[in-house]
Amino acid sequence: MAETETAEEIDRRAALWAARLDRGPFSPAHQREFDAWAGEDPRRLGAFARARAIAVHTRQAAALAGGPVVEQPMVARRSLLAAGVAVAMLSGTGLAAAYWRRSQRLDTQRGEIRSVKLDDGSVVTLNTLSQVSVRYTRSVREVVLMYGEALFEVAVDPVRPFVMRAAGAVLTTYDGAFLLKRLNQAPLEIVALAGSVHMRVGRDRAHILTAKQLISLAGGEATSPRFVDAPQTGRLLAWRDGKIEFHNDSLEQAAAEFARFSDVPILLADRNVAEMKITGLFEANDPAAFARAAARSLNLRAEISSTRIQLLHG
Repeated sequence: MAETETAEEIDRRAALWAARLDRGPFSPAHQREFDAWAGEDPRRLGAFARARAIAVHTRQAAALAGGPVVEQPMVARRSLLAAGVAVAMLSGTGLAAAYWRRSQRLDTQRGEIRSVKLDDGSVVTLNTLSQVSVRYTRSVREVVLMYGEALFEVAVDPVRPFVMRAAGAVLTTYDGAFLLKRLNQAPLEIVALAGSVHMRVGRDRAHILTAKQLISLAGGEATSPRFVDAPQTGRLLAWRDGKIEFHNDSLEQAAAEFARFSDVPILLADRNVAEMKITGLFEANDPAAFARAAARSLNLRAEISSTRIQLLHG
């Protein structure tokens, strides 16, 4: 990092990066170059996030007015300072316990799905057995996924960032839709459904996730972003309608998924049964119907009672 680099210089460079991303996803070479640039100074990622948000906000306003879209990568200095302070406040990894005692806590019980509209118009939808903490201030909108799965539909605010925290990752955006999933010891999964999000893990590792991309995080290491097509998006979001969708998944995976929604376990006779594959759309709260369908399609026998369901060889 150059000793003499000013905030204005950082903003100009960030605007160039934002304009480049608007033309299309980064190439691998551009991604490496951006990661190196953003990692040298914590101010840079915040400046880039603001430049992206302002471009999106300007395009949306122009579209609503029916006028031409004009790129405006720079923002008034007062807005830059306000957003810069917010990003700087969030750059550390520790949080005082008192901070979160003042937050709003949202959760769901087994089988429950809950959607809550937040103060700014953003919406958080929780899947079964999930919990988030929400804290809004004048300078930042911040949520923490404690466990489970949550969909965040972020209302546009070009000055106040929306920050999502989960499993050691800090994700910053200004608008869009993002799915976060953190189950037991499994890797954290982050899906950008709309908009872009800027993820930091620790002090030095930064990533950008754009729309229709998925990234996983385990042990402080992130995978390369993967493309998410429309059918996969439908499977990822089927739970919002009380459904579970499988696509060539094992019965073992299916049983684990139904266990999130129902107290009645699905037991599998042996490894051969556990490894059989299933495809289909099922009601999340009806494991018995799933077991009957699986038995018919895989030539198995389903033994169903009020306390357990077992799939055995026919």
